[in-house]
Amino acid sequence: MMKRVREFGQNALIIKRRDFLENFESELLRGISSLTILSVINEYKRDGTYGYQISKDLQDKTGSILYIEDGTLYPILKKFEKEGVIESEKKVVAGRSRTYYRLTDEGVKIFNHLEGFMSKLIEAIAPLLDIEVSIKKDRYVYCTNCANKIDIKNPDIKFCDMCGLNIEDLLRRI
Repeated sequence: MMKRVREFGQNALIIKRRDFLENFESELLRGISSLTILSVINEYKRDGTYGYQISKDLQDKTGSILYIEDGTLYPILKKFEKEGVIESEKKVVAGRSRTYYRLTDEGVKIFNHLEGFMSKLIEAIAPLLDIEVSIKKDRYVYCTNCANKIDIKNPDIKFCDMCGLNIEDLLRRI
């Protein structure tokens, strides 16, 4: 796992800029953590998934770069549930009681918007950071008004779920 600034010893050269770097990392990771947690839950669709699996998937899929501790993960899940983004259900599997989380219908819309926003943001800043980004333009279109990710495989979609923009013209261009 990539070390965060707060994990370096007092003699590390990076310590001179510790406050600035810690604040930057913290702000960036706060939003990314929320998005990636929703992404993992979204992969499990209506079956849902439980906290340990979310944590394990994040670690596995990010090459151990992103690890969210239980003390951070569960408060985020409770906040999402309180806001109606996810719902939970207790299940007993192999003799163990677990709380499974899945996105609500509104949560799917919120996730698509956040993912679209992040995708377009990263695409826009990529040249500034000397990185390349490949967006799946054969599968999704992004609302020109709010950056919401829209699945072009669904022929019934005529308007953006988030802002209401008529996207038929946008869809005809692809």
